[in-house]
Amino acid sequence: MTSLKNNVGLVLEGGGMRGLYTAGVLDCLNDLGFKFPLVATASSSALIGSYFISEQKGQIYKAYNYLASNYRIISFKRMMADKELFRMDLLFEHVPETVAPFDFSAFTKSGVKLLISTTDILTGSAVYHDSFPSHDKLFLLARASSSLPILAPSVAFEDKLLVDGGVADPIPIKPSIERGYQRNVVVLTRNQGYIKKPSYFGWMYRRFFRQYPELIQLLINRHNNYNRITQDIQQMEKDHSVFLIRPEKPLVAGRMERNRQVLEELYRQGYKEMQQKKEALRSFLLETE
Repeated sequence: MTSLKNNVGLVLEGGGMRGLYTAGVLDCLNDLGFKFPLVATASSSALIGSYFISEQKGQIYKAYNYLASNYRIISFKRMMADKELFRMDLLFEHVPETVAPFDFSAFTKSGVKLLISTTDILTGSAVYHDSFPSHDKLFLLARASSSLPILAPSVAFEDKLLVDGGVADPIPIKPSIERGYQRNVVVLTRNQGYIKKPSYFGWMYRRFFRQYPELIQLLINRHNNYNRITQDIQQMEKDHSVFLIRPEKPLVAGRMERNRQVLEELYRQGYKEMQQKKEALRSFLLETE
């Protein structure tokens, strides 16, 4: 097991089914014996990061393959009736309970802090969560963090309505730094040079979220926020406060990819590229401050 300094965090980008690249990276990190005191997540990486903390190698791969082969996971009829394209109960109830049973005991005993980002639809601000006293609360917040506006309903939690954490904070390195983790390993699901483009669905955001003007503006300007954060992270990489792991070539899968061969290749690509960077990562983690 590689001993890490207490101020090194692990930050994970989301990306829907592209998350299998991240799963490959994390399974490799598990095999290499790397552990981190904090795992900061957004969107689909909330689920992936939880399994990484519980050290359940291969479970995310199993879960994603189940989702890819299950025709019930996506329904445009349900989308029209209930504003829910994805069967969120399959993702965050059936999968961790039955398909890829989640070891909540191992998660709680790990000593690793999980941070899940969500977005408050009333204020448009990021809301971070780091306390998970029960299995149900963990997966409720993982579900909230993955609930894309329009494609999934908001999730009620305490006095807030929450949606996808990737809307307000797609790569939650800022809260990691604010919590004292001055150096971070960041896993992205987009290759170097990727620039997020403006959304074509501004009219739809205005129609669906008329009562939430702050959320509308956030969604419309989401590309600017994402591009600014990635620029900041690239500068941190140059300053040696970030070790960046990202696809060496563009991932061929989209957010809703269901081709199992493509998904397997994503996983293998993530594992292989992490394996190739293991010595560089070890040097970064063991550097004297």
